[in-house]
Amino acid sequence: MAAFRIWRLRKLHQAVDAELHPVGNEIEVRFLFNGELSYAHRCATRELALETAAAKRAELEREGWAFHW
Repeated sequence: MAAFRIWRLRKLHQAVDAELHPVGNEIEVRFLFNGELSYAHRCATRELALETAAAKRAELEREGWAFHW
């Protein structure tokens, strides 16, 4: 599986992206702020990585970030 972006949020000309990256037998979800790695978390499965990304997206949307592809 190649790395790919699963969502992008924008707020006041800033952007946060969530990407999935395969790392060995795990999946790493990476959060990038304006293209720079801000945080990464490894998960045992793709489903757990997607749940991690969804939780962060919900947190950011509560803070006023909006979906933008």
